[in-house]
Amino acid sequence: MAIVLTNDDVKQATDIRGILDALDAAYREEYAGQATITERVNLRFETGWLRLMAAALPGLGVVGYKEFHLVGSAVTFQVNLFDLHTGEFLAAVDGNHLTVLRTASTAALAASRLAPDASVVGIIGSGAEARMQATVLGELLDIKRMCVHSPRRERRDLFAAELSPRLGLDIEPCANGADAVADADLIMVATNTGGNGPAFFADWTPDVAHISSTGSTLPEERELDSEVWRVPELIVVDRLQALDESGDALVAARTGALDTGRVMTLAELCGRGLAGNTPRRTLFKSVGSPLQDVAVAAYAYRSAKALGLGTRLDGFPSVKGSVPVLSGGERSPR
Repeated sequence: MAIVLTNDDVKQATDIRGILDALDAAYREEYAGQATITERVNLRFETGWLRLMAAALPGLGVVGYKEFHLVGSAVTFQVNLFDLHTGEFLAAVDGNHLTVLRTASTAALAASRLAPDASVVGIIGSGAEARMQATVLGELLDIKRMCVHSPRRERRDLFAAELSPRLGLDIEPCANGADAVADADLIMVATNTGGNGPAFFADWTPDVAHISSTGSTLPEERELDSEVWRVPELIVVDRLQALDESGDALVAARTGALDTGRVMTLAELCGRGLAGNTPRRTLFKSVGSPLQDVAVAAYAYRSAKALGLGTRLDGFPSVKGSVPVLSGGERSPR
C-alpha cells in the first residue's frame, strides 16, 4: 500500500549517515552498470518551468522520478516511487528537505574522497543549501573551523551565530569572499546567484584545495568564474550532462578553460577510486541527478515505514485492465 510522506515525515525519517550510505551505494551501482538513468527533461512555459528526472535502481528494487517546478516565485518538489518488480506504487515523497539534504550530502560524498583530511572550510553562500552543507561536513569530516561569506552582512552573521554552537565549531563571518577561503582546504560554493553570478573566482583558490559548486544548474545561471575551471587537475561531476546544463561549464567550454580530459564522474570516483595520489586542486560540480533523488527517496520511504510514518493512500492509482501488445510480444507504453 502506498504512503504519502510530508516534509515533516521526511525530516523524522532521515539522517545524514543514512543519506550518505544510500548515495554511495547508488553511485557504486551506477558504476557497475546496473542503474538506469534518464536525461533530465526541462519544460519551460509562460509562467515558469518544470523538470522531470527518472531512475531505476535494481539494488534497491525501485524505479521512480522526481518532479519539481517553479511558477512565479514558488518551487515545489515531489518524488514518486514504484516497486521495480511489481510496478506497485510505493510512495509520494515531499522533496523539499530531501533535495537540500541530498545536494549537500552528494557534495560531501565527493569531498570525503577528494579532501578527506580537510579541516578548514570556506563557504560562499548563506542560504538553506550552504547551511545544510556546513551541517553535513561538520558531521562527516574532522572540521576545525569554517568561514562564511555572503553579500548581506546580516545573513552571514546569522549563519555563524546559529550554526557555530549547533556544530560545535568556530564559524567566522567574512565581508570578503577571498578572505573567507584564503586558508581553506575545502571550499563549498552554494549560492543562489542565478543570472547575477559568478560568486567565486579563480584567483581566490589556495594552493591546495577542493572546490565544490552546487549552484548554476541551468544554462543561464552562473556561480563559478570560467577561469576556475583551469585551476584543478581533476574535475568530478555528478553526471556528465552537467557540462551541457550548467552555465558555468558552458561558458568555461567556450573560453577554452574547460579540459574534458580532466573530467570524471562521481560514479567512477565511488566505484573505482583514483589512480595514484589525490591532486592538489580538485573541483566537484553538481547539477543534480535522478539517481540521487530516487536513492534518497527510497531510503526515506523504507525508514519512514519502519517508524510508522506517512499517510496511507488506498486504491491509488488504479490498474489498467489490459496492456496493449505489439507484434513480437513487446508491450507498448502509452
